[in-house]
Amino acid sequence: MSEPVAEAITRVHRQEWARVVAALTRRFGLDTAEDAAAEAFMIAVERWPRDGVPPNPGAWLTTTASRKAIDRIRRESHRDAKHREAQVLLDGDAPGPRGLSRTIGSG
Repeated sequence: MSEPVAEAITRVHRQEWARVVAALTRRFGLDTAEDAAAEAFMIAVERWPRDGVPPNPGAWLTTTASRKAIDRIRRESHRDAKHREAQVLLDGDAPGPRGLSRTIGSG
């Protein structure tokens, strides 16, 4: 990572961390806000050396973190249903075509 990009990331972290977390906390709660902000900074460390530091780093971080938070909420909202589906498959209680179990069992 080039020295100017590393310095920019350090400076932006020091200046913007609290603002990014505060903006996200209002929408998503503190835990999700902190996790999403950390993910956004990790992405910045990966992308900014390649793509350059954006003109408004704080806005970039807030937008990226917000998208990460939304993705996380969507994943978690579907998690329980997916776990139930998996449990049905493991238990062997999955409903099958009518008459199939009788045909297989009567052989």
